[in-house]
Amino acid sequence: MTVADLANTKLDEKAVIDHAIKILSVNGEVKINYPHRIYGVYGRQLSLLWKDGSRSMVAMFDIMGRLYQIEAKVLPGGNEFALTRFQQSLVFERDVSNRTPDEVRAIREACPGRRDAPFPPR
Repeated sequence: MTVADLANTKLDEKAVIDHAIKILSVNGEVKINYPHRIYGVYGRQLSLLWKDGSRSMVAMFDIMGRLYQIEAKVLPGGNEFALTRFQQSLVFERDVSNRTPDEVRAIREACPGRRDAPFPPR
């Protein structure tokens, strides 16, 4: 788990996440890169294959002036279930979000069939 203090950098969330992905992928291949969410905190989830055959699952979030990055790695032939279990262990308070209510509404409306799905209370 890495937490980087970026409070005074004035860096854009996309730039922070893109840079973190670039640094992670220097010695490995990104196999999966898709949006990820913990309650109201939005970020990215990655799956990487390293040159030695090991695999990693990573989740990263830019919120409250910090980059949160949690990574689980398994050696070649290892159990990938452990990766998921650790990588999914990060939680944020339910009332914390890095999106405005209007941004959340737009995200939800862009997902057909999910408009009526319950959203965690704020």
